[in-house]
Amino acid sequence: MSNALTLAAGPLETSAANHGADQIVGNAPPPLTFIAPLPPPLPRQPAQNFMARHWRGELSLPRSYWINYLLLGIGVGLALGALSAAVDLRAIEQPVYWLISLGLTWGVISLFTIWGGVGVWRAATAYRRAGKRFWGVAAKVIIGLGALHLVYSLLFVAIPQSLGIYEIVAGDTRLASHQFKVLNNGTMLDFSGGISFGTAKEFETMLKAMDNVRTVRLNSNGGRIAEAQKIADLIKARGLSTYVTQQCASACTIMFLGGKQRHLHASARLGFHQPYFRGMTANEQRVVIAREQARLQKFGLSHAFAERANAASPSGMWFPEQSELLRERVVTSIFTPPPPKPVASATPAPSASAAKAATAPPALQATRTTYQGAPQ
Repeated sequence: MSNALTLAAGPLETSAANHGADQIVGNAPPPLTFIAPLPPPLPRQPAQNFMARHWRGELSLPRSYWINYLLLGIGVGLALGALSAAVDLRAIEQPVYWLISLGLTWGVISLFTIWGGVGVWRAATAYRRAGKRFWGVAAKVIIGLGALHLVYSLLFVAIPQSLGIYEIVAGDTRLASHQFKVLNNGTMLDFSGGISFGTAKEFETMLKAMDNVRTVRLNSNGGRIAEAQKIADLIKARGLSTYVTQQCASACTIMFLGGKQRHLHASARLGFHQPYFRGMTANEQRVVIAREQARLQKFGLSHAFAERANAASPSGMWFPEQSELLRERVVTSIFTPPPPKPVASATPAPSASAAKAATAPPALQATRTTYQGAPQ
């Protein structure tokens, strides 16, 4: 009996204990869930465009040098040349366009040279590691020389050219100021001073307002060649004469040669030298000198005179003798003023109208090679 009760009670105690355990389990927080970590991200694939691959030196040395650096460089140079030529057409009137074009051109050249040079240098390093030392070294030498040439060009070409154009944009303050005067009842236009940017426009405005002008009197030490050439074209188109009473040098001689009749005072001088612009390379200077010699010969001057006129350095000056100027037809006449007449003490002073009539220069005869009267 007792055994039976014991056996009967055993399951009951077990059930109660399990019930309590069930309550404990039911009140317990849910078990933690463990998530396996994600695999590391795949390595980023390098860019596949040829510009990035060239920069990293992943391309072969022949392709990096001959195609990317050389052939592509020629294409970039031709494109920049065409763009600069198109911009320079407007730069004649708006030099700020010239300055912007110059900055963009040298900026692109610098960036392309750096990009191309770094890519070739890295490709040459890989080429040497492969055991081909000669071509790897040769490519690096060429790239090094190209880098030095870029630095030289920036210091002695790009920066001086930019400063020269900036001077034009800023108003050519380095040149002497100039002025116009109307003389001899509107038959003579006097110009003196520096030939700065915009002078040709002023000159054209003056001519449009002067229907009776016959002579342009010049006294200048020069200035901008392009402006002088435009003024010479205006003088030639109107069939005007030119006259120098003191000195006409450098770009002023371009204006002087535009005259149909070209007169020189006996004490005046004409000065010639090579054309020059800041930052001009040796090759550009040869081209400009050859162009200037051809221009002088179109005026009928001999080849020897045109060559000698461009032999003087930009900082020097050649002043030909007046006899040579006459022989070469640079001037058509020399004005020698008559000696002053002695005035008797007893002679009464002339009236103002009489004095003006006595000092007025007589009319110039265009057919005479030398004359005694000043041009009108």
